[in-house]
Amino acid sequence: MKNNDLTINIRNIMRAIVPLSLVIFLSSCASLPKGQSQIDAMLNSQQYPQAITMLKDNPKLYGNKNELLYLLDKGFAEHLNRDYKASIETFAKAQKQFDQLYTESVSKIAATWVINDYAAPYHGEDFEHVFINIFQALNYLMLGEYTEALVEARAVDSKLNAINFQYADDQKNVYKEDAFARMLMGIIYEIEPISENINDAFISYAKADDIYENDYVPNYSVYTPNSLKENILSTARFMGLVEYSKYKNKFKSSEFLTQKEKRAKAEVYLIQYNGFSRVKTEAAVAVPLFDGHIVKVAFPEYKKRPYAIHSSRILAKDSKENSFQASSELVQDIGAISQKNLDRRKIRFIAKSVLRATGRYLFEKKQEENIKKSQGSVAAGLFGLISNVYNLVVEQADLRCWQSLPDQIRIARLILEPGDYNFTLENFNDTGSYLSEIKLEPKTLVAGQKLFLIVRTLQ
Repeated sequence: MKNNDLTINIRNIMRAIVPLSLVIFLSSCASLPKGQSQIDAMLNSQQYPQAITMLKDNPKLYGNKNELLYLLDKGFAEHLNRDYKASIETFAKAQKQFDQLYTESVSKIAATWVINDYAAPYHGEDFEHVFINIFQALNYLMLGEYTEALVEARAVDSKLNAINFQYADDQKNVYKEDAFARMLMGIIYEIEPISENINDAFISYAKADDIYENDYVPNYSVYTPNSLKENILSTARFMGLVEYSKYKNKFKSSEFLTQKEKRAKAEVYLIQYNGFSRVKTEAAVAVPLFDGHIVKVAFPEYKKRPYAIHSSRILAKDSKENSFQASSELVQDIGAISQKNLDRRKIRFIAKSVLRATGRYLFEKKQEENIKKSQGSVAAGLFGLISNVYNLVVEQADLRCWQSLPDQIRIARLILEPGDYNFTLENFNDTGSYLSEIKLEPKTLVAGQKLFLIVRTLQ
């Protein structure tokens, strides 16, 4: 072959390769958020002010197409830092971003079929959409804005319905109702104990118990907490003998305070965010196509991050050194919800990846045939080699996720006489051995008060 012919061949090969190289470059630029691991480390060491300072007005910290993750982490960091008003504003922006991404342009969706899911902005897992409302409800609750807290808690049910409506019956998420949100609604209704509110509280509590029994137990092994059972009995007794008899027989318990007795005391609810959320890792399978050609199909899987705390209890000590205690109970297994949500989507992930790989293969095969006809077998072989490298690089599972979330939400409840109290949270491992304690702020309790304490545990 003459030198001139070789130069022409190389030039023509490069014309075919450049588009693939460009896509490889773009796919390598789209990856996990650049600054998220640093923020995650700060939040896991409870350096909330430092994390907020780094996040402030800096969405580029998370790189391109990750504004939603930036807002989710920022909103949760502000929530943990007890800056509830700022958290409300940030989560509102995140909700707006969710809504915009839900109706994203066809071109952005189409790009994920050509390259990979990193080619589009992160639009969040379905359960992540819902947890914005849960944390917003808690934000408003901590500010004493109970009407707004109820609005956010009620929105959980309608949002779950809307999310599952878009899927076929065999593809709907396991997470379709939220027991914790319903329980929280009942607690909020009880804050102002008028007849109408007690009625609404009873309905919310009863619905929460139904979800725990028929949804959370079989799917997540999370049972109706005792504090919820006691609240059901208290509100059912107020409603009348029919409702009261039903739940008294069901729970086989008579240990509860009536509404009148509760109003003479104070209730303390400890809300504990426990453990580390699961993070996504890549799994891949080889799928045979035509002519014995095999392609890589990648999809995300959740990986547990270990933590030691498996149980806890809140201790209260009054001015006379009398002690009171209550064990925490698991009310929301976020890790299990995330896993079930992703498992249901796995079939859709694989199907999309196979179609994407098949489309690339057919395109590349056609290009290879054209090069072979015009440039010869050597040029075609070189193009095929570059195509194989491209396919290995470009096929990536989207591993982005809201990883500052806790793995669990636990609740402990004390009913105390009015007075001054010191509070301590004690934590234990899976064998019941003592691990650590957290001293909480002293509080003065008054009759009829509901006090909420939020604690993050990372051990």
